[in-house]
Amino acid sequence: MKNWLLAASVMVLTSCTYSPIYNGKESYSGSKFMLMESPRHTMDFFVESLTDELVQSNTSVSARTPIAVASFVDLQNMDATNWLGNSVSEGFIHQLQRRGFKVVDFKTTGSIQVTSNGDFALSRDWKDLAQEQQIQYVLTGTMLRQEGGVLVNARVIGMQSRIVVASAQGFLPADRIGRDLDTLNHMRTEDGVLIRSDPTMTTPNTVILRP
Repeated sequence: MKNWLLAASVMVLTSCTYSPIYNGKESYSGSKFMLMESPRHTMDFFVESLTDELVQSNTSVSARTPIAVASFVDLQNMDATNWLGNSVSEGFIHQLQRRGFKVVDFKTTGSIQVTSNGDFALSRDWKDLAQEQQIQYVLTGTMLRQEGGVLVNARVIGMQSRIVVASAQGFLPADRIGRDLDTLNHMRTEDGVLIRSDPTMTTPNTVILRP
């Protein structure tokens, strides 16, 4: 009887401290009670572990050092990224800020553009952004598509010295990403123009988004 009560108590405590894990692909099957604590995407844990590795290997960045996070790029094409590379960088912004680092979001325009489609404070148009920003280090990295997932290399680099002051590496399994790797939407810059490939097209045409 005592053993049964002990096991029941452990189960209750475990359920109270459990944080739902969700990969963003299937329908969320958790109960309303589970939503009392926000479910975390499995990619969150991946970026969190890479951040821990970066912090451990860090030799120069302090809590008062301005640092920016750039998109992670395709290792085989340094001028191209996709939704995954941008999602990883967004995750690093969160992880660094919650650890007390001084993160500079250089995509902030400094104003709010009110339109019929929404109210916007962020932009990827360089003409909308400040020409000079107080950034001493940048966190960026590369992605390499492999069988069953993506190999991610992250590093923190001095903007002036180009010296790597922290690094981390991890493998993100395809089933943890939540989207089909074959539908990755690539983006690259060419002559100052953002070019986004359309995976639904049967021909290698591109959709050009001009500033």
